[in-house]
Amino acid sequence: MHLNEEFLLKDQNVSTAGDTISLPRHRWYYYKEGFSPSLVKKAIEMLSLEENDLIIDPFNGSGTVTLTCSENNVKSIGLEVNPFTAFIAKTKVKSAKIKQFDNDVKFIIEKVHKPKTSPLQNFSTFTEFSGKTKWLFNSEVLNSYYAGLSNLDNIKNENTKALIKLALIRAIMENSNVRRDGKCLRYRNNWQDLHYNKETYLESLEKRLCIIREDLNCENKLKIPKIICGDSRKILSKSMKEKFSLCITSPPYLNTFDYTDIYRPELFLGGFVNSMEELYKLRLNTIRSHIQAKWEKPIINDFGTMYATAISEILKRQDQLMHCNIPMMIQAYFEDMSNILKMLRNNAKDNAELWLVVSTSAYAGIEIPVDMIIGEIGNKVGWALKEIGVLRHIRKRKTKYSKEIDHLRESVVIFTASK
Repeated sequence: MHLNEEFLLKDQNVSTAGDTISLPRHRWYYYKEGFSPSLVKKAIEMLSLEENDLIIDPFNGSGTVTLTCSENNVKSIGLEVNPFTAFIAKTKVKSAKIKQFDNDVKFIIEKVHKPKTSPLQNFSTFTEFSGKTKWLFNSEVLNSYYAGLSNLDNIKNENTKALIKLALIRAIMENSNVRRDGKCLRYRNNWQDLHYNKETYLESLEKRLCIIREDLNCENKLKIPKIICGDSRKILSKSMKEKFSLCITSPPYLNTFDYTDIYRPELFLGGFVNSMEELYKLRLNTIRSHIQAKWEKPIINDFGTMYATAISEILKRQDQLMHCNIPMMIQAYFEDMSNILKMLRNNAKDNAELWLVVSTSAYAGIEIPVDMIIGEIGNKVGWALKEIGVLRHIRKRKTKYSKEIDHLRESVVIFTASK
């Protein structure tokens, strides 16, 4: 199986979300785990897709694929298990009349000026009143946010309500004592000296609302996508009404990241989950790429020669793994991916293509060639492998568990349904 190290999109940052920071609508909520809209545009261009073609993304995240399709007048469907990121995706394609938006913004800003005690104030590590030595938000910030959130129901227009809610959440995360860093939330340097308060929160909120207003004011009409919140493994098991021409997606990487934990603050802040039990249920509905839940044990173990070689080497080094369940997680991940590839094939047009952005992984000093293993799995379930294009090589943070591996490979695995 050949890797294309000269792929036309190599080292063009298409597998990162860096350019979304400045792009209209995409910039409303930065989603680090996403990829560039330019990758979607390139795929649309290469396949000469038109408005009647259907593009799907079974791991839609914050909606890069669905928004880009909307902007290019192509039909799309996005599936996303995380209700907060599904909310981002739905909100990024909403429109509103400027006068209505301005009136509703003025109303909410007035409410934010009068902080209101949040029910999360004593919950977990949300504020200093939770009794912990570290906390996510200073209480004045959380209560200012809640004053706005609790008054959203007084807004009649559902679109402006969603737009303002997204800005409220973005602003509070900019005033959080933590920041996202890889697979976890880390406290900012000298976080206690930052003294986030009502004024800093209001400043962030007004900035975010101005950005949304600016994009609403100069927008072109968007083709509204269909976004479904749920487990793609279950949704895809039922045949779609319309078969797709392109599936372009980036499934969770095989890296033990628990994305429900990384976005835990937003899930609770927005009322998308209301208890730790609900959070755990959400965790069980995600692809088995982490070890933070007691999901069902995998059964299938036949994923080709490259998988067999990699798992065999890892099992020889079990004493060097950071957790004893990692071999089972690797098996479960590829079982999930095998089932998804099979279900996607059943829902594909005869000339459809499937683009998967993935990364290799490393455990106990063994690099797992995820892209090539998925290539083998796809061939087995009815796809024809067209190309594995290398997008970039990523510097890997060294750990005591994989000292030998200092770089990982990010690729796009391209399949075709054509025989």
